[in-house]
Amino acid sequence: MSETVVRWFVGLGLGNDANQVTAEEAFVKAYNGSQNKVYVSLEIVPTDTAYETLKAEIANGNAPDIVGPVGVRSRNGFSGDFLDLSGEITKTSYDMTRYPSALVDFFKQGAEGQIGIPYLIDPGFIFYNKDIFAKANLPDLPTKVGEQWNGKDWTWDTLESVAAQLTVDNKGKKSTDAGFDATNITDYGIDFQWADGRTMASCFAPGTFLGPNGTAAIPAGWQAAWTWYYNAMWKTHIAPTAKVVDSAVMGNGSTVASGNLAMAVSWPWAISTYGGAADKSGNYAAKFSKWDIAVLPTYGGLTTSPLDATTFVITKASSHPDAAFTAMTAIMADPSLQVAYGGMPAARADQQAWFSQFDQYLGKIFPGNTVSWSVLQEMENYPSNPSPEADVPNFQKVISLTAGFYGKLQTSGNLNLTSEMASLQASIQKALEQASLTSNP
Repeated sequence: MSETVVRWFVGLGLGNDANQVTAEEAFVKAYNGSQNKVYVSLEIVPTDTAYETLKAEIANGNAPDIVGPVGVRSRNGFSGDFLDLSGEITKTSYDMTRYPSALVDFFKQGAEGQIGIPYLIDPGFIFYNKDIFAKANLPDLPTKVGEQWNGKDWTWDTLESVAAQLTVDNKGKKSTDAGFDATNITDYGIDFQWADGRTMASCFAPGTFLGPNGTAAIPAGWQAAWTWYYNAMWKTHIAPTAKVVDSAVMGNGSTVASGNLAMAVSWPWAISTYGGAADKSGNYAAKFSKWDIAVLPTYGGLTTSPLDATTFVITKASSHPDAAFTAMTAIMADPSLQVAYGGMPAARADQQAWFSQFDQYLGKIFPGNTVSWSVLQEMENYPSNPSPEADVPNFQKVISLTAGFYGKLQTSGNLNLTSEMASLQASIQKALEQASLTSNP
């Protein structure tokens, strides 16, 4: 009986770093040598050409079988190209109960169905600097959804009041004190470090720019989020503007590591930056000693966590999906590949080992500090769905327009937000119409 050749396409997302390639090649060699039914053929494509290469292969009838590891944004532009895995999951009795149901649903993409299985995730959460909290004599933040903080529901309004108490000027005055100097702030209350416009807004509510019948619409929750953030920068001054973020006070762009930020929306992939950069000897000199993580606040009674999620997909054009699914699940089960790719394992059974490894790493940077890792397990039950990175027609143009709008929020203190959001919506509408004309000449 001859082996079925399964082509594994790497490069659209993760997979091109040297250590990742080494792990991929080692897996393929071991897997192909362990059985004689499926032969995995590894195809590693440079990241900067992977999108065009995969597009061409699919268009030319030469699609690979497996694509991954790949995140949500990296799949943009390929809607309709990936297989609904529901049939394979049922056929093989693949155990989906190892994942939270909300994560399983996260990979259900409309009419396309279950295009992915949870693999590696980075749930959003609130980082907080316990040194700053202790100095202000404020209690720890909630670690479970539904918990209160200091007798108040943990909402974005509550977080705003906390941030106001922790925003301090160079004379020690809080932002709520008379005589507070907003031009000489030394500690800020809140930042959305490294979040783009859609991700920041999805901390308040999930959404998409696609309205009824494919028209452009800005969700009400996103409008509220941007308004809240704008006021936090320019009116209450509890959040740093773009200019301040790039200053020495905020670590020249690394706001958490500066030691002058009380809270930030963050993700597990960012934790390695909290201690700043290591010196030539590999030693760290973190600017704070104690920190922890908390659940995201609610908005309108809803908790939502912008989630970075990596998976593998099978192309609809695969001529042997059964063999592809067998190989794909073997790839996803390989512990060496999980380590090489990074990210928190989606399967609960694999998470404690990941937490323990992270504790060992962090112990060298923040000795004696304890992290409430259960927060990540709590947040994985509340992923923003749809993802803020979900596909839309003419997605590159839409992303560019959103980035321009978000940049204006962070750099200009005299905007008419109603007008600016209406302008953004109109521009996105034009982008959607351009995509429609292109696809229907």
